[in-house]
Amino acid sequence: MSVALAVLHHPVFGGPHNQLLRLAAPLSARGWETVVVLPDAPGNAAERLRAAGLRVLQIPLHRPRKTLHLRPHADWILGFLPEIRALRRIIREQRADVVQVAGPMYPQGAIAARLEGVPVVWQLLSSFTPFPLRCLAMPLVLSLSDAVMTTGTRTARAHPGAVHLGNRLIPFFPPVDTQEFRPDPVRRVMARQELGVSEDTLLVGTVGNCNWQKGHDLLVRAAPALKPRFPRVAFRILGSVTPTQASYYDAHVKQLAARLGLLQDGFLKFVEPGPRVAELLPAFDLFVMPSRAEGIPTSILEAMSCALPVIATDVGGVREVVEEGVTGRLVGPGASPALAAAILDLLQNPSLRAQMGATARQRAVERYDTGICVEKHLAAYELARLRRQENSGQRASDAKRLPEPGR
Repeated sequence: MSVALAVLHHPVFGGPHNQLLRLAAPLSARGWETVVVLPDAPGNAAERLRAAGLRVLQIPLHRPRKTLHLRPHADWILGFLPEIRALRRIIREQRADVVQVAGPMYPQGAIAARLEGVPVVWQLLSSFTPFPLRCLAMPLVLSLSDAVMTTGTRTARAHPGAVHLGNRLIPFFPPVDTQEFRPDPVRRVMARQELGVSEDTLLVGTVGNCNWQKGHDLLVRAAPALKPRFPRVAFRILGSVTPTQASYYDAHVKQLAARLGLLQDGFLKFVEPGPRVAELLPAFDLFVMPSRAEGIPTSILEAMSCALPVIATDVGGVREVVEEGVTGRLVGPGASPALAAAILDLLQNPSLRAQMGATARQRAVERYDTGICVEKHLAAYELARLRRQENSGQRASDAKRLPEPGR
């Protein structure tokens, strides 16, 4: 059994963790065990991955933070070399055949792998990192990686140099279990009861971690415009709180909803879904993703697999999966009025919602099923191993051609 060691610097369960969880079993069936390294920091990712049967190791892992406080930056700088040493030890102990890292700003795993002579698969999953920092980080990504995987081609174009990698670049879509995420009348009834929504109510919802990037405040600002037009409409925001953004979310999203009077009579509710997103999504009539930055969100593909039309902000690689007028609607980022107008339009057109939802389900089954993503990862792992072997052989050949000292 070969070992893929995945190093993630975020302790809160999100898209990259979900990807590892979804792929672990089918990769294992193809001869690859997934071992995950996570930070020993507050968060729910380690618990959820272990509950799913994955082997998880936790060590101090720091990352650059978007803050003016000096302590996080000092911790990142001071921890950089010790974390590389710890990762080198783990690579040796786990006998890793490939090291998989995610995000242009987290090179510790790649450096450790290169020092141990282990192939590196570097995943670029979103456009969240500011462009100047992407420009600074990409030379390191290009030099240390043996294969680069990006969520779609637009994410590749957002990272300078990635599109020129030739066969080293492998675009992919996040995996979706299209049998688990499916339209289901029984689940719909049970989920709507749990979410406190009557059958004659139109339910608009989103799924995503509770942080600034996901733009839940934009959906909250859009909601009041719908209330007078549709007395039987409700909103649900499903997501886990990111500990480092809890104060932001409370002040700028939950308190905003309270000030706008949206928390009365169950019009809008915040729900912690845990691992039960597949059970709750069928309750929705319309899925909204108001993100400020993304790659290709897994939750959009899961909603499509549940035959839901999608309204999303046109960021990252979203337009590669949400086809304007076919599977949903695209609006400009940060525009609550445009978001409200798009929601209103689809709420008024039940036949169009049904048509978009049916097409979305078809796209999910044909293009985004887990099996397709597995093949992409297997191709990346084998490519990385082959390239590392070729480079090692070339260095050995060059060394043999060097003249001996003194000659």
